[in-house]
Amino acid sequence: MKQLLADPWTTATIKYPVAARVKGKVVSLTDYGAFVELEQGVEGLIHVSEMSWSRRSSTPRSSSPWQEVECQVLGLDQEAHRISLGLKQVESNPWEQLAGKYPIGSKITGKVRNLTEFGAFVEVEEGIDGLIHISDLSWTKRVKHPSEVLKKGDTVEAWCSTSTPRTSGCRWG
Repeated sequence: MKQLLADPWTTATIKYPVAARVKGKVVSLTDYGAFVELEQGVEGLIHVSEMSWSRRSSTPRSSSPWQEVECQVLGLDQEAHRISLGLKQVESNPWEQLAGKYPIGSKITGKVRNLTEFGAFVEVEEGIDGLIHISDLSWTKRVKHPSEVLKKGDTVEAWCSTSTPRTSGCRWG
């Protein structure tokens, strides 16, 4: 039966060029991503790292099979019959908007989300954390670990001290 139909992969590079927005149906979910059927015989993978700009947000399991999604073609290997897709690319990147929303000197109030050896991560807004470096936790004493000053769940005030957002958050002091 398959041999009677044209191979859909022969025209895949024309139909699905890199950077094109495409729609398809989620057909399978795994821990590492979601497979999306673009047409009969052509599926692409949305890797978990391409689902959301925020690390905390969506996991493949939050989608449902047969749900239609719009995504962007990130890469195509016609010989291997593989298409890499991105879900987050069809949304605006919140990291690009941070500098405008929170210029140097901006004050925020947020909850401490996590403590590490080098500082505390504070929620700036949904899905975006800012780092308060350990050196910025006290003016008067040397802090060896952020848990000496803060605990997870505390509400703190912080000021933006750099205008360049990083993938791990922007720096706050």
